[in-house]
Amino acid sequence: MPMLQPSRKSLVLAWLIMMVLSVGTMISGRVSDKGSLGMWFMALLLLVTALKALWILRTYLNLRAAPTAWNMAFISFLFVLLALIYGLYLAGLSQ
Repeated sequence: MPMLQPSRKSLVLAWLIMMVLSVGTMISGRVSDKGSLGMWFMALLLLVTALKALWILRTYLNLRAAPTAWNMAFISFLFVLLALIYGLYLAGLSQ
């Protein structure tokens, strides 16, 4: 099975998108604010983080060329991990 490598153009485009998403992470994470993020900003931060992680997995690690089972395993692990982080964050807010 031949492995298709991403082109230089798609890698540069992915890098640019990652830079935009990094700015989105800084905005949703309110890096200049000393207070708690709150439930909605944390959800937004984790959403942007999920998009960045998926972009890295699919473009730089070339997961799109992998079998469907590997795609689903990595994506499932990512969402379980982010849900766990969000759940622990919400549990800390309620105390």
